[in-house]
Amino acid sequence: MRKNQNNKRKKSIRKKISLLIISFVFINILTFLPLNIKNMPLLAGYLLTKEDIISNEEFIMKFNYVKDNVKYLYIDSSDSDLHSEVDKVEALLNEGVTEKVKILISDLTNRFNEISSKNQLELEKLFNEANDEKLEGFFEDEIETVNGYKEEFENLYKDKKYSEAKEVLDSLREYIENNKKLANTRKINEVYDEKSEEDPSLREPKYINGILIVNKEYGLPDTYAPGENAEAREAFERMKTDAANEGIYLNAFSTYRSYYTQERLYSNYVYTYGQAPTDTFSARPGFSEHQTGLAFDIGGLDRSLWAQVDFMYTEEAKWLKENCHKYGFILRYPEGKEWKTGYMYESWHFRYIGVEHSVNFANSDLTLEEYLGL
Repeated sequence: MRKNQNNKRKKSIRKKISLLIISFVFINILTFLPLNIKNMPLLAGYLLTKEDIISNEEFIMKFNYVKDNVKYLYIDSSDSDLHSEVDKVEALLNEGVTEKVKILISDLTNRFNEISSKNQLELEKLFNEANDEKLEGFFEDEIETVNGYKEEFENLYKDKKYSEAKEVLDSLREYIENNKKLANTRKINEVYDEKSEEDPSLREPKYINGILIVNKEYGLPDTYAPGENAEAREAFERMKTDAANEGIYLNAFSTYRSYYTQERLYSNYVYTYGQAPTDTFSARPGFSEHQTGLAFDIGGLDRSLWAQVDFMYTEEAKWLKENCHKYGFILRYPEGKEWKTGYMYESWHFRYIGVEHSVNFANSDLTLEEYLGL
């Protein structure tokens, strides 16, 4: 009996506690609901401020990326103010992230991305061109150097360090260009040595597009003896007369030479200077343009400068370079083209090829080899 009474008492207590809890919760809802409704705008304002903060952080992150990476771009004159714009925005940021600053950062980011894309496309194009270069005649160590440059470029390009990548690419292109000249010089000398050992009586004159070509690859037989070319002489005399009317005196002091005259001349030079130096300014017998009768060594009033390096500084040399093409002549061994012709710059050595062809050489340092595609 007592046990049943205790159970009833416990159930009654639990029911009262449950009612108290429910009542407390209900009263709190009634009490605090108006307060929460009243503060909803304040809560919304708090959330908006938080969004602004996130937005500002995004703009600052964009700016910091541009500031940290602008040094890796290479910039042309039209965008030369980019660095000063970065400094300007950085100074304004010290006063806060205003709407004006946000606009400037957006513009700056767009310019950065445009220049970056431009750098990327240009470097791709230039690298592909360099990569397509044929390294004919390059030594193994020279090819290894080229590959080293390429690997360094690709790593910098991958890291978007475009200014550094361009410097490496410029070095690569310069290295390839210089070594192509060295390789071509080696090739010329190898061919020259080989051709010089041939029986000169078996050689035949080589014509390309109607032009007789004589150089370190194509020689003449010892029996080839046409004498001075009459057409070339006539063209020279006209040129001489026209130059004289402008106060320029010209004289052709050396034109046709036979195979045997060249043989004696070359041997004397070798005796005096040695073969390697001689091969840079005098042809071996059978390989001299003078044997064609179309080559004219031209000097001015000062005989001491005939066939001398300093002739290049004279008014006569200047006039000839600017006007010889009008009469069918070309400067045969231009400055800086030793790698192509095999001979040093000779400001006095002119070759007659006719006006039809010589006009294509005007205002250029084109060699006959380049013109004929050799």
